[in-house]
Amino acid sequence: MGTETTKPTKSDLTLPVALAATVPRIVLSLGFVFLRLKRKRRAGVRAFRRALVRAGMGRDAANRLAADYEAIGRLRSYFPGKTFRLPFRF
Repeated sequence: MGTETTKPTKSDLTLPVALAATVPRIVLSLGFVFLRLKRKRRAGVRAFRRALVRAGMGRDAANRLAADYEAIGRLRSYFPGKTFRLPFRF
């Protein structure tokens, strides 16, 4: 008896093809969402800082509070320790 080879059937190829088509789209979509949220967060921090200064707070104190406010929204702050690093910077 020789070795038998079987051809992959259509059902065997469905999952890899579906993943190959879907994963890049999801990655791009999440990337755009991340960039849009980052832009909105920066605009929010600027508005917060301006509002503090207009309300009469000193610029140094407003800058410190705005920096803390910005740090809350950083993705890295949700991971423990200093080991998590993104492979790129924005």
